[in-house]
Amino acid sequence: MYRILALSQDKDLYAGVRDFLGDSSDIEIKTFTNSLDFLEKFSSLHTELVILDIDLLNEQVLKLINILQSIKRNSQVILILSKDKMGICSAAFSLGVVSYLIKPVSTKNVYDVISTTLQKQINRV
Repeated sequence: MYRILALSQDKDLYAGVRDFLGDSSDIEIKTFTNSLDFLEKFSSLHTELVILDIDLLNEQVLKLINILQSIKRNSQVILILSKDKMGICSAAFSLGVVSYLIKPVSTKNVYDVISTTLQKQINRV
């Protein structure tokens, strides 16, 4: 079972990804809109991948990535952002972000990035 935690207000997008994966998938996606709830779950659950919406966090995303890395070194992080947040995205890559998507994103785009990231993780083991 692969667990993905997403911090985003776009719950419909992740519901669509869950539908796209189907019931037989071994991928579980949990979505949060509150950073504290997100961090609590991240620290208590084994998580393979994190998706952060920069538009929800703005500059705080950099602090959050540092916290995630201090809890679990080498955390896999994907960012979703608007074009006007590219400056923050560039800074985040130096903290270990593995990929990003620029809004608007589709269910298929998110699925493809998740699949690619998890496949790279599987191949490293």
